[in-house]
Amino acid sequence: MSVAVKFDNVSRRFDTEVAVDGIDLEIQEGEFFAMLGPSGSGKTTCLRLISGIDRPTSGHIEIFGVRSENIPPNRRPINTVFQDYALFPHLKVLDNVAYGLLVRGVGKPERHREAEYLLEMVKLQGFGQRMPAQLSGGQRQRVALARALINKPRVLLLDEPLGALDLKLREQMQEELKTLQQSLGITFVFVTHDQGEALSMSDRIAIINEGKVVQVGSPQEIYQSPRTRFVAHFVGSSNVLSPELSSRCNGIEYWTSLRPEVVVLGDPGQGRIDGKVKSIRYLGASNYVSVELGEQTIGALVNANEIAAPVGSTVSLNWTDDAQHLMDEE
Repeated sequence: MSVAVKFDNVSRRFDTEVAVDGIDLEIQEGEFFAMLGPSGSGKTTCLRLISGIDRPTSGHIEIFGVRSENIPPNRRPINTVFQDYALFPHLKVLDNVAYGLLVRGVGKPERHREAEYLLEMVKLQGFGQRMPAQLSGGQRQRVALARALINKPRVLLLDEPLGALDLKLREQMQEELKTLQQSLGITFVFVTHDQGEALSMSDRIAIINEGKVVQVGSPQEIYQSPRTRFVAHFVGSSNVLSPELSSRCNGIEYWTSLRPEVVVLGDPGQGRIDGKVKSIRYLGASNYVSVELGEQTIGALVNANEIAAPVGSTVSLNWTDDAQHLMDEE
């Protein structure tokens, strides 16, 4: 498998602000790659650097082995789907999708034929004569996706493309995007701040914070084996045990990540440590039980059908050794 996009010590500065700080990263051809991080972390800047809309202050980016500094955006084998869709409101759906071929001078019959094919691919057959204003948010997102694919890019960049959709539609589009990417076999680079999106759709994830890549791995690696406290807190809902508390529970004086679903509640004195139930949150299939241990709180996910200890009662907390993960200090 070849490398589709490579960051080689790439930085981007805006006056005194460092948006991207010395990133080294390889994105493989044909993979669904997510860049996940909080707002302002630098992930969208990375997308702009790949597309050519912006240029690195230092370092360089290779696209399929070719340094991209002198390649203008329209000459790169790349296209972008934005959160706001960026459709032309005065053009019909068919002409919106076909626009990239129009710019290239492709004749009307051929470009409309290609546009109809892509509309069918994104499940919008029969919508070609409608105007964008007549479509729902999910339908407009599909049109934007079809338009981005019509020039057959080798890399598709997606900048928070599902952020404006409601939860149910967002989940539906997640499945459709993943299925589409697998059928096309092209590289998707997906920027999001939504952990669920990144975990459910991606082959690999880069966690970005303050302009740096802090961890790269599969969704399972990122979730189960976070390298730092930031990753543990940001991805999922992990308990982070301080070295002092970890030493009391495990005999290991180290920062430790412990996912709530691995924590088992029991009668006082029957586990690793006892604490007092602070609160219980109903989550549908499960309850999230917060247990106070002095200055720190540990959360446990308990099946909603099980009888939970009442607030204020004392319980023990237990887990297996392989359920805890030791982390770097940062």
